[in-house]
Amino acid sequence: MPQQTDTRTTRRWIVLGLIAAVAIAAVIIAVVVATRDATDPAPVPSSSRSASPSSEPADSLPTGCLGGEERNAAMLGQTIEAAAHTSNGAIEVAASFVRWFQRYPYPDADEVLAIEDGVLAKQSFTDDLANYLSTRPDLSGGIVAEGTTYWMSTVPGVWHLESSSGDEVVVTIGTAFVVDGALSPTLRSSITVTVRWEDDGWRVSNADGTRTTEDIYAIGRPFVEGC
Repeated sequence: MPQQTDTRTTRRWIVLGLIAAVAIAAVIIAVVVATRDATDPAPVPSSSRSASPSSEPADSLPTGCLGGEERNAAMLGQTIEAAAHTSNGAIEVAASFVRWFQRYPYPDADEVLAIEDGVLAKQSFTDDLANYLSTRPDLSGGIVAEGTTYWMSTVPGVWHLESSSGDEVVVTIGTAFVVDGALSPTLRSSITVTVRWEDDGWRVSNADGTRTTEDIYAIGRPFVEGC
């Protein structure tokens, strides 16, 4: 079962090592996961939003749900297609990638191949994501019991722009665990994602753990919608 927090803020670092078995190198994706006391009542995920991309101005604030509520390759493709060539567009793609990747059960093989072909940058953290997921890694870092269904929500999610150079954006995404369909009031995750503008769209080139959840939730800006 997920660990619970008391009235004192629990500081916990858990680093997931993502090691892709490739011939020329071992590549690591680290996900920093921790718990954080909730200071406000936990929001409830909405099920009434459309599964299609939001129709929004070219550079409106990040919604955290641009591609719709699904957590599949089609959702990520819709996010990339709709995301503007701006830092806010890059943040949308990063948030959608976190929602797609960090969950259990894992994406199926066809989903992974679609992500490798259409979502990952030409030079990304791995060129064999399917092989990595076949090893059944614990993407919750021990927060969720083995075999338990969970996914990440941006409803109480936040983002912080680390850097932007026009065609490369680094952003930290804070999300909440949804375990067996219930949004946790305390369990949070922090992942820093790098995206690059390639082939007329944002592509994911790296994902790493650089901030604690306490840090990102202290400095991050909330998504205006979330899902």
